[in-house]
Order: sequence, then structure tokens, then C-alpha cells
Amino acid sequence: MNLELRQLFRHWTYQLFAPGTLLRKKYEAFKQLLEMDRNCLKRIAELEELYYGTVSADWNRVTMLTRALSADVEALTQQLMRMRPGHYLDLPDYRRKIEFYVAMQTEPPEFDFAPPYSMTLADAHLTPELVGHKAARLSSIAEVEDLPVPGGFVITTNAFHYFIEYNELRPQIETLLSKVTLDSPGFVMDIAEEIQRIILDASVPPAVEQEYRDHALALASSRGGMVQLAVRSSAVGEDTEASFAGQYDSVLNVSLSDLSDAYKKVLASKYSAKAISYRVRYGMPDMQTPMAALVLEMIDARASGVLYTRDPAVPEKDILQVYSIEGMARPLVDGSSSPEIITLDHNDPSTVLFHERGGGAPQVISGDVPVDEISLTEDHARTLGGWGVLLENAFGAPQDIEWCMDRWGSLFLIQCRPLQSSHTKQSVPQALPDVPHPAIAEGVPASAGIGIGTVYRPSSTVALDTVPQGAVLVADTLSPNFASVMENLAAVVTDTGSSASHFASVAREFGLPVVVNAKFATRILKDGETVTVNGEDGRVYSGSIQELEQYAAQSKTAPSSPFHARLNRVMKYVSPLHLTDPEAEDFSPAGCRTMHDIVRFCHETAVTEMFNLVNKSQRGLSGGKLLQSGLPLVLRIIDLGGGLTPQALHEREVTACHFASDSLNALWEGLNHPDIQWDGSLLAFDWEEFDRVSAGVMSLKSKTLSSYILVGHEYMHALIRFGYHFAVIDSMVTQHPDSNYINFRFMGGGADISQRRLRLSFVDKVLSDAGFSVHITGELLEASLQRGAQPQMELNLTLLGTLLGKTRLMDMVLTGDDQVQELVDSFMDSI
Repeated sequence: MNLELRQLFRHWTYQLFAPGTLLRKKYEAFKQLLEMDRNCLKRIAELEELYYGTVSADWNRVTMLTRALSADVEALTQQLMRMRPGHYLDLPDYRRKIEFYVAMQTEPPEFDFAPPYSMTLADAHLTPELVGHKAARLSSIAEVEDLPVPGGFVITTNAFHYFIEYNELRPQIETLLSKVTLDSPGFVMDIAEEIQRIILDASVPPAVEQEYRDHALALASSRGGMVQLAVRSSAVGEDTEASFAGQYDSVLNVSLSDLSDAYKKVLASKYSAKAISYRVRYGMPDMQTPMAALVLEMIDARASGVLYTRDPAVPEKDILQVYSIEGMARPLVDGSSSPEIITLDHNDPSTVLFHERGGGAPQVISGDVPVDEISLTEDHARTLGGWGVLLENAFGAPQDIEWCMDRWGSLFLIQCRPLQSSHTKQSVPQALPDVPHPAIAEGVPASAGIGIGTVYRPSSTVALDTVPQGAVLVADTLSPNFASVMENLAAVVTDTGSSASHFASVAREFGLPVVVNAKFATRILKDGETVTVNGEDGRVYSGSIQELEQYAAQSKTAPSSPFHARLNRVMKYVSPLHLTDPEAEDFSPAGCRTMHDIVRFCHETAVTEMFNLVNKSQRGLSGGKLLQSGLPLVLRIIDLGGGLTPQALHEREVTACHFASDSLNALWEGLNHPDIQWDGSLLAFDWEEFDRVSAGVMSLKSKTLSSYILVGHEYMHALIRFGYHFAVIDSMVTQHPDSNYINFRFMGGGADISQRRLRLSFVDKVLSDAGFSVHITGELLEASLQRGAQPQMELNLTLLGTLLGKTRLMDMVLTGDDQVQELVDSFMDSI
């Protein structure tokens, strides 16, 4: 029997034999669903921070977050199906479909760790993906006019993948890299040291070691049995537009017996702090830069250096520059030694224009430098210049070439890569200027950017169609419905809310500035006044701030790095919110196109399920405890866990002293407001139901006719009956604002239809003024308040309790609209 059938069978069993248990099971599933909802929104917000924010991170962080999001979304859908088994059966299929698309973009490819693990340098140019770009370029050099390169071979990227798999290092490396963000350099260094340690402690697979030792022995044999080696990095992506210059290590003067240790040091250098930071900053995922190792015969260098086929500062200038020092080039490339510079005519490399000696000596004309004071003759420089022009033409762009000269005056080329000039660097955006004005409100940035516009405070979320163009929307909290008017908005400011809410996510997607938790913004910011909202630091200023005006008109452009290009494809299936209206026909599993849609559907549907928790027959209320109070209500309470004190456990009747729920206490405080005149001569209960079923023989204290409250520590579902009308309150009030809501339903009455409608108008005005979204259909009023802070929600529960008591017989005395408004004003003054 599959999971869905087991859940359905259990659901039917509870419904028939233990309906009270069914209510508790549904409540437990709802609580877990809300926890999963918070987790999902947090994951989405973290992914959006990587895409829209300024924090740079390793791609493994994206993979980790999407895996966690997928797991949380799966748990979310399972809890919804637990709440109502047999329904939403197609939801898992749509979830799995979206999850598949996300995984396609985030998960690493299948790595090939089959042979060859080593190959000759002569063949390397044929398979750059196996040997890395440095080795492939060097191999290509030998193919161009037979230019001289040292003898050598390559240990392939397949060998690297096999090394990682053989030692089972990938899970550890991915977990460590998922924690990398460049805003904490010290932490990156700690992570780098840990990854390097596990690589250096690992073993080279015997099959890999055997292949490269065979090539090393063949190279040694060709040199008379004695050879010293240089083991150099040759990662995929290195020596391309992303040069990785100086980021990886080379190990020099390596004997055959030390080759494996040197190889591991080169592999470990892929995870040095500087290499990780460079790669992340450039936007390249770790999996796109596997490491090969280029093993070359060591040249006993008399001189070495680099050749730029153009001036990096002025690439359009027709010159070549040869940099030279005595011995090995390492002091040159690490900046610890000043080189000689020989400048040649690019159009005629045989012409030396200038010769500048090292150590800051003055520049002189060609031929005027004594031979015993130079590391490289001008004839050698001319030879190198000719090779440079040849390679520039062959590769189609200016080149950065590394060379060396042995003790016998023979030149060798040992590296060639595209020349990086200042013209290829991206400009860094300037920081926003200081604002010499005090902020009138301050909160927490939820979506970056600058917005300038006039304040608009909607009376309710259903009045959003009146939002003017260029408005700064100011509200108690963020509502997903704001997405419908995003085109009109310059910014949003709210008293409460969080960056993990549905709308904050949508705002980040479109670059709309949002500031949340601005506390009393709805009181401070007045309708119609112009304000400037700084979504970078959460400050709101009066008027249009001149220093920020130029930034308000700028729209965000998506970053162009490989990281963001790939993340953009991921976010299409994660972040956009299409299900904004729960009343729309496409608000269904079939309408879900992103993870965010699934989360939104589950949350809204679960809340609706709880609002309709108990049917008219009130099955499951037999275990309710009768409340003893001074109010004329027959009210039974079912404790779902934590709603009543432990002392109430064995009591059949309880009092308000047994309330452990803050929500129930808040509602009860409203029902006991001193201005409410309760008439204790007759119980308030469902007269309409009594008339229909009792035939005058049913007790007024029948459970079928009584009011009830199901209450947990944070959840409350109450049905309060007053004469010929009833009210349902369904609420969740926690320390997490994004989980909080109050849903309210009000219907019925004993007066004529016109008086009942006047009472609905009264309730509408009071609740709208309190920030509720109100909708009236016929005689049914439905109101909702979403995502408020705990104190705010508890105050509104007290307001509802007061409202219920005040309106109990109000319809009998109402005569006109003017009277309604007077009563509204009086009511608001009294609370």
C-alpha cells in the first residue's frame, strides 16, 4: 500500500472512530507545514541574495541551497496532503517536474575518471578538456613553425576526477565550498586550508600513478636517465580570458621519486584561498575548472622572463616588450625583482626601440648597453619578438608569453596566454554618496535600490487598483498582492515583514527597493508627501534627495559572469511568483511553474483547510471542555496541545484561568471589554439551528448548538454563535511574522436584510481601518490579516473579540449609513 493510500485509510479511520484525534493530526501537520514554509522562503531569499545582492559565493552554495529547498518543498507538500488525504494528488508530480529542471541547472555533470590519466605534450593540443588550457596552448606552440618548448607530458583532468572519487573527497569538498562567501576572507582561508589538508593527506590512485611514472621514465630515458621536472598547474579555464595568473602553484626541481607529492601539491593549489577567491570572483563554478598537471623538463635557466606582444596599458600602441631577469622567472612574476625591459617595434620586431636595465636604471637607446650588464641580448629579444608576432597572428589576439634561456643560449617557450589589458577590466560601481540629511524612518533592507516617489497608503489590499504611478507604497506589512501593481511602484516601506516574504522575493527579482521593519512608518509617512527610499541601507528621507536622484532612474542589469548566467537559468524555476491570487482559476498545482509557486499554493491552501477545520456537524468536539464564564455563551474548548494549562487536563469544565494560549487570552480580553453590555437572561447560541432541528426538545446547552474553540499554543480556531448569526476566527500567531495570519468570517442576524447589511458595513469599516483585507458577498463578510508581528496580531484578536460583543444585537437598532459611521468612530475611540 503506497503512502497516499495509507494516509487516506488512516484519515477515514480517525473520521469514523476518533474525530478529535483527526483534528489534532491535522493541526500537527499544519504546524509542520508552516515551519517548512518558513524554511522554503528562507532558502529562496538566500538564493536571491546571491543573484541580486553583492555577496559572491561558490557555486556549491547554490547547489546546497537548491537541494535543501527541494527537500523542504517536498516536506511542505507532504504536510499539505497529510492535512487532507486523498486531495492534491497531482501536486507531487508538478513539484517533481520543477525540481527536475532545477537539478538540471545546478547539479554537477557526470565526471569522467576513466583513462587516459597521462599523455604526451605533443598530443595535448588535440584534447584541451583533458589537459587544461595551459598545456593545450603549449602543445599548440610546438605546432606553429616548430617553435621550441621543453619536453614533457600531462597528467589529465580525468586523473584529477579519479583522485577525488578514489579518496571519496567530493562530498567534503562540496560541503566546505558551499560555505564560501567573499565577505569573510579569514573564513575562506580556513576553508581553503581544510580542503588542501584532505587532498595532501589522500593517496594517488595506483592506476594514475603508474601512467604518469611511465611517461616520466620515458622522458628520463630520452635524457640519458637523469631529469629534473617542473610540475605546473594546467586547470581547465586557466590561461583563457580568466588568466588565473599566479593563483595556482608550480613545484620546481622535482625528482622522479617526489613526483607524486609534487602532483598532490599542484592539485591542492586549486583550493588555495587566493585561487578560490579568484574563481568565485570571476564567477566560475569549481566543477568547471578541473585540474590537470603539466610536467616539463626543467631548464637550467640563465635568463627568463615574459613577452607582451602589446603594451598592456596602451594595447593599440605598435610595440612589443620583452621582460628579462637572470635565472628563473619566479622573482619577476611574483614582483620581487625588477626586470630589464627591451621594447621592440611591433611592425618590425627586428628593430629595438629602447632597452631599460633592471633596478630602475634609465632607459637607453638600443646598442648602448654593455653586454656584461644585461641578462638578455638584443638579438635574443629580436628572436622572441618575432615568435611573439607569429603567435599573436596564430591565436588572433595579443599574447602574454613566458620564456626561458638555458646556459647554452637556447630559447624555450613555456607558456602562452591571452594578454590581459586594462581595457578588458570591468569598471567597479562607485559607492553611493553620503546623504547630509537625517532619515525620517529607518528599517531593514529587503530589496536593494533607490526609489523616489509620493507616499500612498492603501486602506486595504483590495484597494490596490487605485495605486498611482510612481508611488511609494507604505503599509503595515508586505502582501503578495502588491505584485499586481509593481509597475506603479517606486518603492515599498512597511512597519513589519521580512526579506524572506513572498513579495520581498518578487521585489528583488524586479529591482524594486523595499524596506521592512520600519516600525512606525505608517504613522510617520503621510499620504502624498515625497520621500526617498534607500533600499541599500534601509533609510527613508523626506523629499527627493538630490545626491540619490541619478541612481533612482537606473534599472538593474543582470550580471554577466558565468555564475550569474547559470544562476539566472536556475532562478527561472525557483523565484518568480505566478500564483498571486488565491481566487484565480490557475491557483492550482497545474498553475505552479516555480518552487515559489508551490510554496505559495501550499501555504494558502493549508490556511484555507484550517479555516474550514470543522464542518457543521461538529464531529470531533465531544472531548471539549465546557467553559465557565460570566458571558452568556455555551462555549466548549478543545486543547490541541499547549492551549490550556496542564491543570486543565483532567477537568471537564474550565475557566479563563486555564488559558495558556496568548491568542485565546487576547480574544477573551476583547469579549470581556468593559463597554460590552452582555444580557445574561438568555444564552447566546445558534437559534437558527435550534429552530431547524430541535422541535423544542433539545437542550440549550447541546454541543451541536454551542460555540467552540480549538486552541494550541500558537493556533486558534473559534466558532462563536450569537443568536441568528455566527463568526469564525482562524489564526496563527507566532514569533515568526511570515507565519502569522488572522482569517475572519461573519454572517447572519435576526433583523431585516437592510439592517444586517448596515451591520456588515460597520464591521467592514472597523476591520479595514485596522488593516484587514475585507470582502463581502451577500450577507457573508470575510476578512484577512497576513504576516503581522505577534503583538500586532494579538491586538487585532482583542479587537475582534470586542467587535463580536459590540455587534451582537447591533443590527436590531441600525437605521442608516450616518449612524454606522458614528458607531465606527465611537467604537475606535473606545478601544
